[in-house]
Amino acid sequence: MYNRTSMKIFITGISGFVARHLIEFLSSLNTPVEVLGIYNQHLPAFNENEFLNVKCKFVQLNLLDKEKVTKAILNFNPNYLIHLAAKSSVALSWQRPGEIVSENSQIFINLIETLRETSISCRMLSIGSAEEYGHIKNSSLPLLETFPCLPVSPYGAARVLQNNLVGIYTHNYGLDLIHTRSFNHIGPYQNENFAIGSFLKQITTQKKQGKKEVTLVVGDIDVIRDFTDVRDVVRAYYLLLQKGIKGETYNVCSNHGYKLREIIDTCSKLTGLQIKTVANANNLRPSENKELIGSYEKLNKETGWYPKIDMKTSLTDLLSYWDHKMLPVNA
Repeated sequence: MYNRTSMKIFITGISGFVARHLIEFLSSLNTPVEVLGIYNQHLPAFNENEFLNVKCKFVQLNLLDKEKVTKAILNFNPNYLIHLAAKSSVALSWQRPGEIVSENSQIFINLIETLRETSISCRMLSIGSAEEYGHIKNSSLPLLETFPCLPVSPYGAARVLQNNLVGIYTHNYGLDLIHTRSFNHIGPYQNENFAIGSFLKQITTQKKQGKKEVTLVVGDIDVIRDFTDVRDVVRAYYLLLQKGIKGETYNVCSNHGYKLREIIDTCSKLTGLQIKTVANANNLRPSENKELIGSYEKLNKETGWYPKIDMKTSLTDLLSYWDHKMLPVNA
């Protein structure tokens, strides 16, 4: 059985790069933590016993199976639940909208229904997205949590439903739920399914091929996005578990906009490579904001959080990650 004297956290999406950083952060606290990490298909890229102070156990579980979800939560009896698992690709949501909306929503419902039906004493952090805001005017930037949500993508619509359910289940059933609208993340372990991860993988691959000029396949690189280092993000999540207000929604962001084209220019300076870009129509979205920046004022006021890691450091560390991950061509 699990030790009730330690903090116990049930984490969905344990195989993702955010979860790995979360475990590293928990390890740095120097207090005992027990984690039950849920994965669907692929084991995490780290071991259960890899980090000091954190006792991990990985369990493969289809979160669409409500009976198994309930059994896992009851057996572990967590103090906290952090819901990171999701099909989080906006591009994929345009290709398979019904699947993204139905599966993301059903998984979330299974988790909160388990908490409601079992009356387990557990604070849950619901991870949402800036995609919930939908189309916005530049005059509304930086976005506050009070700004109306009018999503324009299937993925964003599913996240708005999730946010609405947090309010309903908190106010009507007394569940201890908190929701985030998390803006773009960046940092080590980020894979090529995300724009910056894709850029850096392409750069590293061609660099190891000996090229001095690399070509990036991109989408719209003139959009402006709010990026926060993932290590700052997980620190925000922990602080929300400790200090966040039940039923509230919080932006997790940097309050700073970065044009993707400028990030590519920074990568060119960091690597000493000439970089040219080629647009791929498949990487373009039917509807998207040209600029999206959030305010972390509410998060700062209630938890003291603010971002500490700058973009150059984030890119340098992510480049280092890909450099070690990608083998030389002739290896």
